[in-house]
Parts: sequence; structure tokens; C-alpha cells
Amino acid sequence: MLLLPIFNTFVLVLTLVTTSNSNPTQVVQKWDQNACTLVVCGPAQNGLPGSDGKDGPKGEKGDQGLRGIPGLPGKDGSPGPKGDRGEEGPQGDCGGRECDLLKTEIRDLQEQLKALKATVGKIQKAWIFMNGNSAGEKTFQANGSEGDFETSKATCSQAGGLLASPRNSAENTAIQQIVVRHNKAAYVGINDIETEGSFKYLSGEAIGYSNWAGGEPNNLGTEDCVEIYPDGRWNDRSCNEKRLIICEF
Repeated sequence: MLLLPIFNTFVLVLTLVTTSNSNPTQVVQKWDQNACTLVVCGPAQNGLPGSDGKDGPKGEKGDQGLRGIPGLPGKDGSPGPKGDRGEEGPQGDCGGRECDLLKTEIRDLQEQLKALKATVGKIQKAWIFMNGNSAGEKTFQANGSEGDFETSKATCSQAGGLLASPRNSAENTAIQQIVVRHNKAAYVGINDIETEGSFKYLSGEAIGYSNWAGGEPNNLGTEDCVEIYPDGRWNDRSCNEKRLIICEF
């Protein structure tokens, strides 16, 4: 009984040795159903390095897709409604020493202006008394110069006024006093150059007041302009004669 297991073991060893010499890399044998599986491996050998993915052929480039058509530009946005202006805040009260000084200076300036107006008024009255007269809101002046009708109009215009044009008895009297002072007849801003017998002011307005001398106007010859005598009466006269220049302001 003891010899059989020994014999079997001997056969197994012999088989393994034989197999190992013929194929040193690996042996896998089964010994009957009661034996265990044995794996005998030979010495390990390094294999050749594998190829990496970079060595493969490069794929062909795909066709470029069609470019899309640009869309229509969008509509500009309309500006929004303008906001209401905010209410103005209350003005701050001025305070402190600087504000007090400012108020004092303003009062002083107002007093100086008032005094200046009074002085100018006195000078104006004195000048009118010496050189001219006033009636209502008008002031009439003469410096003694003379000229024909057109020259008289131009002289007054350059001085910032108009050729004296009486529209009522008060204005006529003021002009008359200047004529008396200079003892010279003067033209007034009235004529019938445009239409004979239709006397008008320089503005083209028909006269509403007149103070003709007896028998005037008679249009003796060509008399389209009007002069005033020292007695305040009017006479139609040629526009080419030289008369005292009286302006109104």
C-alpha cells in the first residue's frame, strides 16, 4: 500500500521535469481528479513596448461648413420720455458776517443810485431850461444849427431822436418857445410829399392836430413841408429852404 503513492509521486515529478524542459514558459497539468492544479512559470521576459496612439495616420480634415447669412440690423430704440424737472428747493437764507456786509453794500449802492438819478434829473432840467423844452414825455432840443428838410431829419436821427412833430397844443407850445428863443422858424416832422393836401407825420400816420396860419396851407409853388413861426402858427413851405433844426426825444 505504501509503494503506490510513492510511485505516483515519482511519475508526477518525472512528468513535470519533462514538460519543463520542452516548454519553459509555463506548464499547467491536471493529475487525475484527486490531484491539485499546479502552475509552473519560467523566468519572466520583458515584452516589446507597445505603440502609442500618436503613431497612427492623421485623419483628413473635414469640409468647412457654409457660413450663415447675417441677420437684419435691429431697430434703434426710441428715446424714453424726458423726466419732469424736479421742484426747486428753497433758497437758503444768507447768514453770517459776509452776508451782512453784502447787504450793507447793496443798500449803499441803492442810495448812490438814487442820488445819481436825482443829480441827472437836475442837470437835465437845467439843460432843458437853457436849450430846450419838454411837454409830457417828450423833450425838444435845438443847438442853433440849420438845414433843409432832409438834413433836419438826418441830424435828429443821428442824435437818436426825430424831427419835432407836435401832436397837441402843449407840444406845439414847447416847440414855439424854442423858435422864439432862437428867433428862427423851424421845420416840423409833417409833410404832404406823397399826396398833395394829405399831410402826414414821418411815420406815415395822418395828422390829428394842426395849427395853420390863416389861408394856409396854400401850396404856393411847390410847398410840401411845414414850418412853425414864432407865434406857433404853421405854414407850408418848400422843403429846400434852410430852417432851424429842432429834435424831439
